[in-house]
Amino acid sequence: MARHSFDWKDETKIRPFVRDAGGVDELLREIPVTLNGAYERVGIVLDANSDLAARWEQVRDRALRAGVELPASPDPKGTIGSGRQPGSRVGVWLMPDNVSTGALEHFLGKLVLPGQIWSYAAEVTEEARRRGAPCLEKDHAKSSLYTWLAWQENPGLPFGIALKGGLFEADSEEALRFVSWFRRLFVEV
Repeated sequence: MARHSFDWKDETKIRPFVRDAGGVDELLREIPVTLNGAYERVGIVLDANSDLAARWEQVRDRALRAGVELPASPDPKGTIGSGRQPGSRVGVWLMPDNVSTGALEHFLGKLVLPGQIWSYAAEVTEEARRRGAPCLEKDHAKSSLYTWLAWQENPGLPFGIALKGGLFEADSEEALRFVSWFRRLFVEV
């Protein structure tokens, strides 16, 4: 968001508070409590993992417990609905893109700059798995991303620092859809 002119340090504007719930189970448990709070805007971001429809039903069910109705399926542009209070909004983004199974690493994999050694990192990761590396097939995207990050000028940067450092394409179609969802949820009046 900082690469798209959102100033997290501008104290004259209301900025979203970002909190890591500590895992999917914890986040799902907190949804009804959070949506029953006095927040004007709530954004929920979590991985779809291996079953997008099941994950959506989990989120939708927790929202309904708080009296917030979400659509039957996630919006490919990022879901935004009305909250409990007049004028309030609730947004949900299922990583990677609201239509696919996967996780944050799948989203970031789509942001790798063209011409990078991304496909080779995926090949090497697969070969390592075939040779007995303990990475599971379901974690292929995560392993590939960490492999690719290990080969950069500053190896092993955390995702956020790598993004700030320009290793990911902040103007890709996928990134711009997330930016648009964020702006519709938190910035637009």
